[in-house]
Amino acid sequence: MKAVVKFKDGKDGWEIRDLERPNPEDNEVEIKVMAAGICGSELHLYHDNHTYTPPVVVGHEFCGEIVRVGKDVTKWKVGDRVVSENNKSVCGVCDFCRTGQPILCPERKPVGYKVNGGWTSYFCTPEHLLIKIPDNVTFDEAAMTEPVSVATQAQIVRKTVNIGDVVLVQGCGTIGMINAMVAKAIGAKHVILTGTEVDEPVRLPIARQLGLDEVINVEKEDLKSRIMEITNGAGVDVVIEASGADPAIYQMVDLIKKTGQIVAIGETARPELTFPWTAAVFKSCTISYSFGATFEAWKQALELMGAKKINLEPLITHRIPLEDFREGFSLLEKKEALKVIMHASDY
Repeated sequence: MKAVVKFKDGKDGWEIRDLERPNPEDNEVEIKVMAAGICGSELHLYHDNHTYTPPVVVGHEFCGEIVRVGKDVTKWKVGDRVVSENNKSVCGVCDFCRTGQPILCPERKPVGYKVNGGWTSYFCTPEHLLIKIPDNVTFDEAAMTEPVSVATQAQIVRKTVNIGDVVLVQGCGTIGMINAMVAKAIGAKHVILTGTEVDEPVRLPIARQLGLDEVINVEKEDLKSRIMEITNGAGVDVVIEASGADPAIYQMVDLIKKTGQIVAIGETARPELTFPWTAAVFKSCTISYSFGATFEAWKQALELMGAKKINLEPLITHRIPLEDFREGFSLLEKKEALKVIMHASDY
């Protein structure tokens, strides 16, 4: 079977390899991968700004159809359409594992980085990590369940967004757009999504189709003036930071109301940056850092998708063969794509 493997640092450390098709363990199923997405985290990996253990099959956003089941599997059958949580390798005994938060397990080896992932034809995983794809959700949409779960974790599980809130989402990449749609779906009164001039050719036009209340190019319009106009000078209830951009991170304290909520999701390109600490203290605001997703968030993500509360199809700008993964990276780097979905040659 074909697989995208990162075997060393550098852009020349990637290649398509022919690997032996895996056999499911007794408690596992084998999934034929029907669609896989390129995430911003993989773009970081492309530039060696993300941890990994070489050689490893890349990919943590994927879905597919069960084609084989181990002898001890009881809840799933051949033909079931599924996604899998990406906590395949955890200790199982730490406090985080035992309280339903294996994403935080100190021994966790994330799929696609420390253990083989889903940029391939077939993938085996334990049955307890599977979740059914609703019948009305396509495989291409289901491949985006993981980023949707990041949003449901940050907003619903972490209880950061409430009905009637004014919510500012900074960054109009896939995670930003999904967070904006989730906020609207769960009852936010007014949702604002931001981008910059580089986003005008592709991303901002898509954002303007999503039914949000405001989509603002911060290089053409004064964001603070508009927010103060919307909120009668109070500031927004919630800022969801999904851009990872220094200027946006620095300004968010100035845009939030007193006692407001900042939800940090976006990864920055460097480990340290300037932050207006004292201003945040005077605002008496809450800062929540949200990483990954629990089972609850995955389940809620698929429920929103199945109920058509969010529309993922406009976010998919390119569909390419798995073998063209480098083209996908190039499209994303040049801001010519939003979400790139890949299909193995035997799809």
